[in-house]
This record gives sequence, structure tokens and C-alpha cells, in this order.
Amino acid sequence: MNSQRVILTYRHFLVFILVSYAVVFSPFVDAGLRNYLVLLAGAVGGVLFLSLRLPMNRQSLWALLLFYIMTLQSLYLDGPRLLGSVGLTFLYAMGYFATASLLNRIADKRSFLMKVMRGIIFAFAILSVIQMLASLAGLPMPNEMATKGMWSYNSLAFEPSQLGRVVGISMLCYLVLSNLPGESEPPRERLKLVIAFVITMLLSGSALAAAAILLVYVLSRSLPWVILAVTVSSLIWPVFLGIDYEPIQRFILLASNIGSLDLDQVLAAEHSGGIRVAPFLIYLRDASVEEVGYWLGYGAEGLTYFFQGKIPGMRDDVVGAGFLPGFAVVYGGLVFAFFVWVFVLRQANQITLPLIAFWAIFMTSSGWNTQVFWYGLIVIQVAWAVSRDRFNCPQV
Repeated sequence: MNSQRVILTYRHFLVFILVSYAVVFSPFVDAGLRNYLVLLAGAVGGVLFLSLRLPMNRQSLWALLLFYIMTLQSLYLDGPRLLGSVGLTFLYAMGYFATASLLNRIADKRSFLMKVMRGIIFAFAILSVIQMLASLAGLPMPNEMATKGMWSYNSLAFEPSQLGRVVGISMLCYLVLSNLPGESEPPRERLKLVIAFVITMLLSGSALAAAAILLVYVLSRSLPWVILAVTVSSLIWPVFLGIDYEPIQRFILLASNIGSLDLDQVLAAEHSGGIRVAPFLIYLRDASVEEVGYWLGYGAEGLTYFFQGKIPGMRDDVVGAGFLPGFAVVYGGLVFAFFVWVFVLRQANQITLPLIAFWAIFMTSSGWNTQVFWYGLIVIQVAWAVSRDRFNCPQV
């Protein structure tokens, strides 16, 4: 009797890690919104480094130096009680570097990643439609977590704005890769994906997702076209306020007022979106380059000093500073710059710049120990790996 065995390949592990960083399934989430599936994926990445003897490139060595500095700073500023935060960052990074190393062993990187991005977008779209039908029929919604009710569906994310980030950067990655030399997909298949993308983003009811649709379209164009689109948009900006779609109106109100750098004015214009940028505005207002902490970090207590009780509408025990400026407050401007160089700027080129721009705009407001933050970094990394192969650039 012949027995059939399941043979796991590099592709299987790579898909598991990528998808785990992209999606959220409610059975894996605890009351503190900790997603154990993505933590498992990070741990699997660490195991793969040992069992498959995955190579370490210069980037991973720089990252080890970064984590070493973060550990020393945590011990000096906060003592051992907060080393768990550094450990969690390291765990997320293990999944990141496992993805990078596994992808190096795949020949058809471009077509493989385009297929994965398609699958992620369609999965979000299918569940969004199912959630909509369930809500219209008065039935319990599958995978329901944080939503605003009717016409606000989280699909495979914690909440609608996270959906906008994940689906947005996945679509942008697909479009960026499709512009590279190689076999193109049939126009009908691409149209199906675009429809699935737009429907998913609109069904989220998120102002961020609505804005991300426009940004994905603009960033996927050539640079001259981007400059033209930005110029025309700035000239006809008031026209957008006439669009009868509440998420777009909220985004326009936020974008129209954020240039003032006035916290009260931004929150009055659009409170929900304003809360996301409030820590950054407070940091710009209160931080001083003359303080040692600005450069070397204030530690975890710095978050309390800068942000606690200073954001109207947020509980006093909630900080919510995100990576920018939270990481800069805790670890200092120098380590912040080092982190950005290791995980972002070293991968900057003509292909990855649109993804970096999307990540900087929409994902730096998330905490650095969150899956959506690291999913964005992973997408930048894998796109860079494809571009590196296409243009025969050496790995650094």
C-alpha cells in the first residue's frame, strides 16, 4: 500500500508567512487583540533559519546590531521589565528575514508574488461580500471584529482602516510588479482584480481606504503622471468636497487641515483621522533637539510624558503614538533613523519608492510591534528582491 506524503517546499513556507502577516482570523486573536497566527509565523521564520540554514545577508547583520542597541537602551532607560517589547520586535523581524531568504531560493519571483498578492486581495474581497450579505440578511458576520456596523466591514483585518492598509499596499505591489518586464496577465483577469480591490476598499467604509484607492492609482503611474495628478488635484481641491461619499469627505477635511499643524483644528475637522496624526503633531510641537532624549531616547516613560492625556477624545491610559513618533520617543532620533535605513531606505529604488511612500503615509501611524506595520516592510522587501533580480543589482 502506497502512502501519500505532503511535501512542504520553500513556496509553502513563504506563502504561510506572507499570508499570516496580511490577514487576521478571529479564532487566533485574544482579548488584548494579540494575533497568535502572526506570532506563530514569526516563530516559524526563526525555526527555518536554523533548520534550513537560511543565509544571512548584510541587512540582517545590520538588523542584529540595531536590536542589540535597542536592548541596551531598554536596559539602561527602563530596566529589564520592557525587554519583552524588544523581543516582540525581534520576533516580527524573524518572519521578515525568513521571507527575504526564502524568496531568494525562488526563480520566478515576479509571477509568484503577483499570484500571492492576487490571492490576498481576492480573499479580502470574498469575505467582505459575505459579511455584507450576512449583515443585510440579519445573520452573524463571519470574522467580525471592530466595525462601525452596516457598510463597514473588516473582512480579514482587525478593523476597516487596517483593511485599507493591507489591501492597498498589496494592490500597489501587484501593479508595481506588473509593470516590470515579464509575462503580463490577460486584461480581463486584471480587471477582475481591480474590481475586487475597489469593492473591498469601499465596503470597508473607511476614509483611509477611500484615500488609499486614489493613492494606489497615482503611485502606480509614471513619475511625470504623478506630478501632473498632484498639480491638478491641488488646483481643483474644493471640488472633492462636493463628492457625496462620507469617507472621501472625511479624508478631504483631514488633508485640508493637517497642513496647519494645529492639533485642535485638525481634530475639529475630522476627529477619527485626526487622532491618528495627533501624536505626530504633538511631537513636532513639544520635542526639542536640544534635549539629549530627542537623540538618545526617553524610554517608555517618554510616551507618557509626551502623549498621555493630551489628545482630546482619547482615554488618559491610551497613548497610541505608533511608530512615528512613538519609536523616536522611546529609542531616540538616532536609532529611529537607523531602523528606517535598515528596513526601508536600503531597499529604496525606482520600483520600491511607490511602496515606501504608501508605507510612510499609511503605516507609520501603526505601532512597530504590529503585523500591519511589518507586512508593509515585507512587501517593500519582496518588491525590492524582484527588482534586484530584474536589473541584476547585487544583493547588499
